Amino acid sequence: MIGLEQSIVQEMERHLTPAEFKFVESKLYNYVDNKAVIKAWEQSREDILNETPSRDGGMPSGGQVSDPTQAKAIRLSLLEAKAYREKYWIDAVDGVLELLDKQDRELVELKYFSGRKSSNDVLAQLLNMSRSDFYRKRKEIVWRFANRFGIV
Repeated sequence: MIGLEQSIVQEMERHLTPAEFKFVESKLYNYVDNKAVIKAWEQSREDILNETPSRDGGMPSGGQVSDPTQAKAIRLSLLEAKAYREKYWIDAVDGVLELLDKQDRELVELKYFSGRKSSNDVLAQLLNMSRSDFYRKRKEIVWRFANRFGIV
């Protein structure tokens, strides 16, 4: 494990800019909400695919597409565009989470996923870490996500 940590530290020689760091953190802060968006998209997709078109026999009204299959395709396409972008980030976060040890995962969950508004000092205490250890671990973890996101 020490060899792995040393190689990570060596790779981290390329520091993240403040903007890159904030970008990665924003993806982590939005992870839980984006997972819900993906789940809602999957449900909406199923609903659209399984709906039966109405046969009212009339002409389409104001801006509607008359072909039910085409209308479904358009609705699916619009839903899919947003979901596809977010799914990329979710899959990337999930991939890194699988590689983190228990303590690092706990830090990520408390800091980014719990919705807590606690200070970093409070989080460090909850994790039984010194303040400096907390900031070092957070920096390493954010760097790992940045690496997976293709930023470094």
